[in-house]
Amino acid sequence: MDERLKRRLIGAAVLASLAVIFVPMLIEDEPAPGAGAPPGAIPPREDLTFKSDVLKGEIAVPTDAPPPAAVPEPTAVVPEPPVEPVAEPVPEPMADEPPPPPVAAPAPAEKPKAPPPVAKPTPPAPKPPVAAVPKITTWIVQVGNYTTRDKADGVARQLRGKGLEVFVEPIGDPAVFRVAVGPEAERRRAEALIPRIQAAVPGGNKPFIRSYP
Repeated sequence: MDERLKRRLIGAAVLASLAVIFVPMLIEDEPAPGAGAPPGAIPPREDLTFKSDVLKGEIAVPTDAPPPAAVPEPTAVVPEPPVEPVAEPVPEPMADEPPPPPVAAPAPAEKPKAPPPVAKPTPPAPKPPVAAVPKITTWIVQVGNYTTRDKADGVARQLRGKGLEVFVEPIGDPAVFRVAVGPEAERRRAEALIPRIQAAVPGGNKPFIRSYP
């Protein structure tokens, strides 16, 4: 154990013992005059010699006892210096400022322009009327109509053998095969071919004139 701590504990024990002895004596009531000892008599002084064996030996202090709490020393209170009032600054008078310029009124918004008119497409010029092509009518001599192609071709060979221009074409439904001579641009020329056709195909049908096509 620390030597200083031991000394402090011993001193505290001595002071506590003295307080136990002398404090009751100090607060004890004094005797009333005339009671007990005659006036002027001084009571014998008690033997106040303090006898204690505490100092002869060390006071046994338990090792597990907590150390005494340190008593904080009183802190001297330092008075704060008086705070001087701070004078508020007086605003300086402002010079006359020029009035702000007038705000220009906003220009009126422009109205949206109307879109330009869309030009309508010019209709195409009418085509000039096509002159009607005059229909050319030719003339043929029909020799006959045959139910089979072979028979029609046989008659056509006979006519070609006489130097005539012959053609065979199917017509109608069911088709029959027509044998004709021509065509000729003039009717009279077609009529002049009839005797030659009769001579080339004797005993056949009688030829006749018709327009073509």
